Amino acid sequence: MLVSWILYTVEPSLRSTITYAKNAKNLWDDIEERFSMVNGPRIQQLKAELAECKQHGIAMVSYYGKLKTIWDELANYEKIPNCTCGGCKCNIGTLLEKRRQEERVHQFLMGLDDVSYGTVRSNILATDPLPSLNRVYATLVQEERVKMITKTEEGRSAAMGLSVQTGYMNKGRAEIKQVCTHCERSGHEVKECFQLVGYPEWWGERPRGGGTSNRTSQKQGGRGKGGAVRANAAHVATETEKEDSSRAVTGLSNE
Repeated sequence: MLVSWILYTVEPSLRSTITYAKNAKNLWDDIEERFSMVNGPRIQQLKAELAECKQHGIAMVSYYGKLKTIWDELANYEKIPNCTCGGCKCNIGTLLEKRRQEERVHQFLMGLDDVSYGTVRSNILATDPLPSLNRVYATLVQEERVKMITKTEEGRSAAMGLSVQTGYMNKGRAEIKQVCTHCERSGHEVKECFQLVGYPEWWGERPRGGGTSNRTSQKQGGRGKGGAVRANAAHVATETEKEDSSRAVTGLSNE
């Protein structure tokens, strides 16, 4: 069972190169002898990847996962030394581990996007003492969620505004296209055309009857020059017509 556990933790590409053994200690000694050697080129490669690791717009969990993979592998090569004399009382191992954690916090913050997390990073760096790596990660994940909620609400507001604007534009276009098919004038429909339904009392010089007239007389018989008044346009009445209209319609003064 222990041998199965050890083989399961080894990368699949290296699993076939490991000597099969029934004893867990023999298997572990073989792995340690093969892979525990100091690998200078690999350390250099890991540190180069660590320096180039940036967020570049990816999710916070993915960015942190990339860093965590490099940190864990690099820790296998650069282990913190332990006291072997047995008389050390300064707890140097804990202090070195704390310094490593602070260095990882700085590396994590340096790779963040400046536009999105520049303010949060400044607030974290201004904290004394510097928070732990897990605390910094939790803070940035919360900030990422807040930004996602804000972006979603802004997108909905923009979509609603565009929908309302489109509705007003369509409404305006519909009103512009409203043309009478009888008199060929805009501003009213054929069922409201005065040439068909008759002219109202306040129309003035227009014929008061409800009969229809031909289009030629309609175009030439307009009041004023050119007869360019719309069929539904309000007529500025004379003083006598104002008095007649005030008596015809109750509740209206001469003004």
